[in-house]
Amino acid sequence: MGYAVVDFETTGILPSYHHRVIEIGVVHVESDGTVSGRWETVVNPQRDLGAQSIHGIRTADVFDAPDFADIVPELAGLLQGRVFVALNVNFDLRFLQAEFERAGYLLHPQIPSLCTMRLAHSLGLGGSASLAAACESFGIPLGSAHRAGDDAFAAAQLLSVYRRESATWPGWNQFWSDWERSGGAYSYPMLPTKGVLWQQRRGPADPEPSFLNRLSARLDRDVEAGAESEYLALLDRCLLDRSISVSEAGMLVALADEIGLDRQAAENLHVRYVDELVSAAWMDGIVTDAERQELEKVARALEIPVEAVADALATPPAAVATPMTAPLPAMEAFALCPDDMVVLTGEMSRPRSEWSAIIESRGFKTHPNVTKKVSLVAAADPDSLSGKAKKAREYSIPIVDEAGLARLVGL
Repeated sequence: MGYAVVDFETTGILPSYHHRVIEIGVVHVESDGTVSGRWETVVNPQRDLGAQSIHGIRTADVFDAPDFADIVPELAGLLQGRVFVALNVNFDLRFLQAEFERAGYLLHPQIPSLCTMRLAHSLGLGGSASLAAACESFGIPLGSAHRAGDDAFAAAQLLSVYRRESATWPGWNQFWSDWERSGGAYSYPMLPTKGVLWQQRRGPADPEPSFLNRLSARLDRDVEAGAESEYLALLDRCLLDRSISVSEAGMLVALADEIGLDRQAAENLHVRYVDELVSAAWMDGIVTDAERQELEKVARALEIPVEAVADALATPPAAVATPMTAPLPAMEAFALCPDDMVVLTGEMSRPRSEWSAIIESRGFKTHPNVTKKVSLVAAADPDSLSGKAKKAREYSIPIVDEAGLARLVGL
């Protein structure tokens, strides 16, 4: 019998407002204060991720993550026989109850639980002591704030200190023993595992996964007629904002497999695509710094060495004899027309009201919902799982980030 210290990162603060858990951290602390185990996973909430600037979780981090219902058996097993502990325990308990209920399991409301903030008050640190302040008081390294595994681990070390420091205080051994017995007596649903692996959030230094690695190395069938043009057309749409999101990479991989493009054929098309952009850049006889930066962004998105672009830009192609006026990207074949409707989704760096004013000042319209008449969706995160983004993908409406929106509206 011991303690399970838990931290949830969530899309918001109230499950009653359909906010969801997006990351779980669990750390075991034994009755003697020993930290004995640590587990963490991101969770796909099947909705937008809320204030990403706070928790730092991107849709790319949860795109292939398990749903909460998928990992309920493992989580219940980690909590079984233990006191539930959290920094602000009522917050985490509300989400625990709501997520278990959404997965089809009702928990008895009287879960044995302890709040490290209240324990801090009992130890003279003050009832509102933050995790950072409490950790500083005891020389405990905090790690990355708003990362569930790190926050749970820091809170577990605090609990360990509290457990050991209070061992000689009158009445405290009985306090801990009573809670441990209560935790041991509480029963969570014991369920057969679904075999879904927990998935840690990628760190800032972790490399981005390559979508090229997901392309088949060899496909034993002929490429369909017109397949290359179809792939390049989708590539055009995906690169409107000069990047390829996780969802866009999935579409490219699916199309390549459907029409018979293997990895080598796709890579050859990518090189040809960039070569054509380089030629377009030289059509007016000069390549500006802005055009160079745009080309480098495209090259990085397609995993083509930027050095190759620099070499190609060093000398005008022989075919360029007479300077002409032409836009850099061939992909600008997509353009917004007057009165086209744009939908905004997610918490962008500019307030939504400001973006709406900019869009409408350029002769376009904003619209609250995605319909088949909408021309473009602009998202704080192009991989957004919001209902608007999902509907846009269903209708094949392009989704761009803020930089892509700024370019398309001429900002």
